[in-house]
Amino acid sequence: MSEENIQILRRANDAFQAGDLTAALADMDEDITASRVAPLPDIKTYEGHEGVRQMLLDWIEGFDDFAMSGEEYIDVNDRQVLVRMHQRAQGTQSGVPIEADFWFLYTFENRKAVRLDVYRSKQQALEATGLSEQPD
Repeated sequence: MSEENIQILRRANDAFQAGDLTAALADMDEDITASRVAPLPDIKTYEGHEGVRQMLLDWIEGFDDFAMSGEEYIDVNDRQVLVRMHQRAQGTQSGVPIEADFWFLYTFENRKAVRLDVYRSKQQALEATGLSEQPD
């Protein structure tokens, strides 16, 4: 099941990269809950597909040349997948280039993502699942 969940998220990432947000949301439950977790700014919870769209709009506000892509997919357990999302953008007013990684923790039920929590660090995301990062 977890490999299937990873493939679902890879398809969603491909659709997002192609600019097709409808296809990117196709394997997300209509009632998905999405949230940004502290210490990220603008902590807020979003509901449903429209909520995920709004979360994205809120995220990119203030940026030009915004790009975000899934770079690493980690099978946490049968229900959860952690994805390292790499963001590149430029500040609209400052013109300053920005690059950062964020960790998206997806929770699945019946082959649909029902929850998305966004974390600033891998360690924080893993701790939310009850795991911790192991040294290499």
